[in-house]
Amino acid sequence: MTGPVRIAYVALSLAVATGAGGAAAPPVAAVVAQAAQATGQSPSASHDVFAFVRALDEAAARGVWPEFRPSGIPVALYDGERTVLLRHPSPPPEFSPMPGRPGVLVAKGRHPAVTSNSTREIGGVRTATVIATPAQPVERTMLAVVEEVFHVFWLARHPAFRPDELARYAYPLEDADNLRALLVEDEALARALESRSTTETARWAAAALAARRGRLPAVAAEVRAWETSLEMMEGSANYAARVAVGEPAQKTADRLRAPRPAEEVRWRFYDTGAALCFVLDRLSPAWKERGERTPDLTTVEQLDESLRANGTAPAVLEAADSAAILARASADIASLGKRREEVRAGLLSRPGGRIVIEVEDGAEPLRVRRFDPINLMVLARGEVAHPNYLTLESPQGSVDVSNPRFARGSFDGTVSLTVPAGPHPLRGGVRYVTVAGLGAAPEVGGDATIVTVEAPGVRIRFRNAQARAEGDLVRITVRGGRL
Repeated sequence: MTGPVRIAYVALSLAVATGAGGAAAPPVAAVVAQAAQATGQSPSASHDVFAFVRALDEAAARGVWPEFRPSGIPVALYDGERTVLLRHPSPPPEFSPMPGRPGVLVAKGRHPAVTSNSTREIGGVRTATVIATPAQPVERTMLAVVEEVFHVFWLARHPAFRPDELARYAYPLEDADNLRALLVEDEALARALESRSTTETARWAAAALAARRGRLPAVAAEVRAWETSLEMMEGSANYAARVAVGEPAQKTADRLRAPRPAEEVRWRFYDTGAALCFVLDRLSPAWKERGERTPDLTTVEQLDESLRANGTAPAVLEAADSAAILARASADIASLGKRREEVRAGLLSRPGGRIVIEVEDGAEPLRVRRFDPINLMVLARGEVAHPNYLTLESPQGSVDVSNPRFARGSFDGTVSLTVPAGPHPLRGGVRYVTVAGLGAAPEVGGDATIVTVEAPGVRIRFRNAQARAEGDLVRITVRGGRL
């Protein structure tokens, strides 16, 4: 017994031993670290799905959340060579039993459903999916396992909180007042977590909610709903994961203060949501049980009730702290504007083949059917840069783009730039599309009724359209009127 399998065995043994007889179980991270030490390897070498999942069951998940039993939730983990499926009641045929591991199934390579740390339908059953390759830090994989397993559990019990991701793309990123208030709230929550007395925790929590109340009236209703749903869904899962791996609340405070580009506001609500849970642990210990009895009750509502009942007066930042936050907000917005300009200019000046599609006013706009919601970037005036993949459709045809050179955080390769048909960057459809960075000149085909254009990673097909080739550039006009 060697390598990861040996570590998995030792981790499981440690977990069972330390959890026996009702004794408090150690954090999962500590269990895996002990296993790695026992086998003479570093924790970074201890990537094994059984260490992650079975040690989690025995050690870390006790008492994280009322009625949360991760041992009954299916999990699919890709370890870089295979996809391991555990606890699945009706596994699909592509999975076969793993020799010597009763109840464990395996499929060669990465299963199509395991594209990220998420939850997906596998064999008709909602399943937690995790990328558990050696390239991922052990601690990050630990957190991901708990987060995604918890999502399966929590989302089935709290159907009111489903964030509309399209609302994110209308977020007022360039609103200095909103960003300043977000940063004030982050600092107040961080201080609430760091406070040594419940009185000070309450005062800084009250300051955080005061900052939130002050900014929300100026935020669109759909954006407010998105914030709340995201904070509830992701905040609860991140809280559960951080408790399970033994991460101290101070680390959540550090996350709240960490620099974050303005366009990455989505990730901010993971941390504020977790912070609210940690604060409620101190001020209203029965909050989780109450939340389970009233599944549409938010953590903010519970915290606000607790603070009002005790007549808590909010703490106040010193003038120097407020000035520093204002300066940071201004700098962040200026930096956002610069990045937007650089991305747009880089796309429009990129060498190689290019396709430009214009939909006339008389034709129905192109609707977004498939896109990468995480890696896109909303630019000025509602334009959107799509660095990964994008599918647009209308009654007259479709555009399908994928970037073979895609890398997270990069806009290299074949990238699409969309111009909206209405005020929302995507919801109302698209009137104008530029596909830049093609590996070869586009090939135009079709007949008198249909225009087709193909290039590496690109397939376009339209009726009642005209295509004109100008060297490496192809212009397509989708006409209005009767088809």
